[in-house]
Formats: sequence, structure tokens, C-alpha cells
Amino acid sequence: MKNGHLSFSARLSRNILIVTSTIFITTLLVADVASHIVVANEATKAAENLRDATISKIENILQKVEMAVSSSAWLICENLDNEEYLYHITQKIVSENPDIIGSAIAFDSYYFKDKIYFSPYSFLDTESGEIHSKQLGTQQYNYFYMDWFQIPYLLGEPNWGEPYFDDGGADCLMSTYSYPLKDAEGKVFAVITADISLEWISGILSSIKPYPNSSVMLISRNGSFINQNNDSSLRGETIFSILADTSRKDRNVLPLAEAISQGRTGKIKYIKDGKASFAVFAPLHNGWKASISCNYTEVLSRTSRIHIILFSLVIIGLLILFRASYVIIHKLTDPLSHFTESALEVAKGNFDVELPQIKEDDEIKKLRDSFDYMQKSLKDYIGELQETTATKERIQSELNIANQIQMAMLPHDFPVTDRVGLLAMVRPAKEVGGDLYDFFLDNDKMLYFTVGDVSGKGVPASLLMAITRASFRFIAKMGLPMKDVVSKINNALAESNANGMFVTLFAGRINLETGEFNYCNAGHNPIVTISPDGKAEYMKAKPNLAAGLFSDFPYEEESCTLQHGSRLVIYTDGVTEAEKADKTQFGEDRLIEWSENRCTLFSDSGKACEDLYSTVKQFTDGNEQNDDITIMTIILR
Repeated sequence: MKNGHLSFSARLSRNILIVTSTIFITTLLVADVASHIVVANEATKAAENLRDATISKIENILQKVEMAVSSSAWLICENLDNEEYLYHITQKIVSENPDIIGSAIAFDSYYFKDKIYFSPYSFLDTESGEIHSKQLGTQQYNYFYMDWFQIPYLLGEPNWGEPYFDDGGADCLMSTYSYPLKDAEGKVFAVITADISLEWISGILSSIKPYPNSSVMLISRNGSFINQNNDSSLRGETIFSILADTSRKDRNVLPLAEAISQGRTGKIKYIKDGKASFAVFAPLHNGWKASISCNYTEVLSRTSRIHIILFSLVIIGLLILFRASYVIIHKLTDPLSHFTESALEVAKGNFDVELPQIKEDDEIKKLRDSFDYMQKSLKDYIGELQETTATKERIQSELNIANQIQMAMLPHDFPVTDRVGLLAMVRPAKEVGGDLYDFFLDNDKMLYFTVGDVSGKGVPASLLMAITRASFRFIAKMGLPMKDVVSKINNALAESNANGMFVTLFAGRINLETGEFNYCNAGHNPIVTISPDGKAEYMKAKPNLAAGLFSDFPYEEESCTLQHGSRLVIYTDGVTEAEKADKTQFGEDRLIEWSENRCTLFSDSGKACEDLYSTVKQFTDGNEQNDDITIMTIILR
């Protein structure tokens, strides 16, 4: 490592470590997430199975209680006139059903004459194991207003009551199953009950422990609950009273209570003591609901420990891999450092520097041989490049001279008289171009002019341009009609045009006294005419055929009369086809717009040419000129 930069072998080892680490860690993370999901799903299924088993166990006992009560109903109806036997029935219900700690037959008021309350009641003394009986109804124990009597009496249907502490009866926390007895008219005249202590349910719940901190809960219809971790629930508290007590820590039962209160079978995820937990729940047939809650941290603890061990092993393995790869790569890439020194010498111009020798026949040896070949090729190439550069500079010098000669061939003595003003300019796209213009005055009365555009660019176009310009000047001075002038130029070019090049040409003659304008258009762009009032438009002219393609083409001449003050703009397509970078062209509409807005510049023709060229260049926004540009402006005074 030099100047704080890592060597190639170090960087290669580092990159291998990064890629390998990314693959391994990503794989472990995916495996970690997948395994956590699988374990969590399996834990949920196990909790659901445990829930179903618990519900089945409780349901079995409840159904036995219900069966014991309902099967005694006929016996009671048969012995309503024998009060002593009614006590015997309640004793029998308690003695023959170990899950029942008390049973009563509560009759309606005055069902027996002179008796407001009459309720034979038998209960189990848990300390002595004996069954005791007593008359339950008194003014102090008015069972008519108790839920276990009132609800089945009013509804006429059996009912499991809410958990309550039976003060004056069995004196413990219990739930009562009430079964109404009806007379022939269907009116309830008594209610048979069976009391079950909730202590045994608490015992069942306490025996269920899928994980150390799991909790099992049984919730009644009205929110009373039993849970193995909270003894205070045995005093008949409800979920809602706990939620109202802000000092309690088990307020997390709210989302669970809201979910299971709907009486559905399902599962829910929620936060308990700041940790993610889940609960599975299902209803019992009597309207109660059972729920088992587990902490995900406990469920996934063993899996997490395994993953920590795996991550540690991967980190150690990656460090060993980095060290081993660095040593091996450094040994294999050591010749590259020698190549670096040799390359620096070559860069300084020392093409004869000696390259290191490689013994192994591998890719590095091939690299050495390739570098040796490159070294020799560079030496030869530099020599050729020097020769090519000298030749290119000579050609460029000759092109510059050709440009100067070409520009010198064009007339620059522009007429500015009281009758006419004319100026023209050419801006080639390359050193030499194919655009041309020419003009001359005949006795200060007749103005002859032409503007042309040779197909192609470069030296061939410049030669054809010179021939065309010389032909126009020679033939026009013969005083021939403009169609004959263009025809002779066409024939002269066509005879020696082996390369198929051509010239678009606009040639005209203006009588400066009368304004008579004779012209012939050989495939050239339409010229712009501007009336004295500043209205610009394209002059309608027959296009004819470009000059140089076919001999003896019948060119047609046209004429019109120009008013004094009229202006003309003759140009090549380099103006209208000038492009921006996005290929948008300057176009004919912008040329008309410029002609009308800048027509006052024609009082000084030079300003008009330069202004149009500047407008075109500004439009192209720095984009390279793709064609020669020629502009000629004329004002007839």
C-alpha cells in the first residue's frame, strides 16, 4: 500500500470478502426470517391444538353438569308434593357428580301455599367432604333477584351464569347452570341449578404451560375472566374493571378482549409488556371464550441462539477467507507491479524498456506477451503518427490556401449607387465549399446576378463552383436572355460531369431604370421579395432542373416589374436548413418573419446580410454548421 491506497491484491481480497459476506449474510438473514416464520407458525398451530384440547376438556365437564340437571327435571316434576324428596334430589345431584359443588331447586313465590321463598339446596363441604342441605331462600338471600334465577325464569331457557361469589350459599367463586321447569301452560314455576366451583377451571388453566410465560384465560360473556397467573381474577373481576384501573400492568388484554368478544375462532398478534405476542382463541358452547397467549421471544429463543452461533461462525470463516485469499492473490499478482513500472517507462516515451520474465504459462504470461507486442506496436505507431501528422498539417495548409483562393475568386466590390445597393457573403461549412455568387453592372443600367449551390462539399464542389461562376460571368456578358444563359451553363457542366454532380442556380437581370426583372430558376430555393411597404413573400418561379444533370434541358425564363424600394433576399439552403441539436430547422417561415421585421436594414445591404447570418447562428444555439451558407441582398432604390 502506497500513499494510503490499497494494493490490487488487497482490493481484490476486500471485494471477494464483500461479495462473499453479502451472499452469506443475506442467505443467513433469509434463513433466519424463514425459520422464524416456520417456528412461529408451528408454535401457533401447537397453541391452537392445546386450546382445542382445553376447550374439549372444559366442554366435557360442562356437558356432564348440564346432563345431570336436565335428567333430574322429570324426577322433580313427579315429586312436587314431597318436599323431603326434593332435598334428596339435590343431594343426589351433588353426590353423583364430582364436578358439582351445589344444587338447588328454586320455586316461584307462593308456588307452595304460605311460602314466599322455597328452595331446597344441597352443597359439598370441601373441608369435611360431607354434603349438607338447607332452605336457601330468605329475606336476606332473595334469590328472585339473582341472575341464576331471574335470567332463565324470564327467558324460559337454560343459562350458564356469570362467575360470582355465592355469599350465603356455597360461599365461594362459582358459576351456576340454571334449568327452568315449566308447567303444562309453559309457564316457568321453578329453576334447577348446579353450581361448579371455578377453582377446578383455574387448576386446568394452570396446568397448561406451552412456554414459561404463556398465559391461558377463560372469558365469560360479560367479560369476567379466569387466568392462571392472576389470583385476583378469582374474586370475579372483569376485563373492563382492569382496563379502568390504570395501575394494573395487564391492560394489554384490551386488543385480545376486543377480538375474542366477537365469539369467533381465530388468532391475533399484539404487544405485551413491549414485546410481540400472539393469542389463539375460540368460543365454548355456553358463550364463554378460551384464549392462550404466548410471547414470540420465548417461541423463537432457541432458534435465535442457533442463529447467533451460525453468524459467529460465518464471521470467523470470512476473516479466515480474507486472509487466505489475500496471501494467494498477492503471490499471483506480484508480476503486475513490475508491469506497472514498465508501463510508466513506456508512458514516458521509453519504448525499449525491458519487461519482466514470466515462468508460468498462464494468463499473466499472455498479458506479458501482449504488452511486449503493444510496446513494439506503439513504437511503430508513433513513427507513423508523426508522419501522418506532418501530412495532415500540409493538407490543412493547402486547404487554407484553397479557401483563400476560392474567396478571392468571388467579387467583393459591391455596387452601392443611387439606383441599387447589393452585398453578398459566403460562409463555407468546411475549409472549401460549393456555394457561389456573382454579379456585375452593365453600363450602370443592367444588374446581372446569380447565387448557386453545388451538390456535395469539399474540393470537388469548390472546383465545380469555380467553373459555374466563370461560365456565368462569361455567358451573361453576351447579353443573352436569362434562360439561354442558364442553358449554356447547364450544357457546359453536363459535358464534363463524370461524377454526376449538379448546381442549383438562380440567375437574374434587373433593369435599374424600369425595374424590369428577368430571371431563371434552375432547381434553386425560391427567393424572398419585400415590397416597399415591408410585406415579404416568396417569389413564385418555375423550379426547372438543376444545372449539370442533362444537356439541352429547355429552361424557362420569367419576368416581373419591381417597384423602386423593393428588396430581394437570395440565399442557399444552408439558411433554411440550419438545425438545432434537436434537428429543428430554421425554416422558410422564420426567413419571412426576419425579412419583414428587419427590412429597414436593407438601406445598408451589408447590415442585412450580417444580421440574417447572426440570426441563423443564434437559432442553431452553437450547433455545428452542416451546410454552406450564402446570402445576397439587393435593394432597388
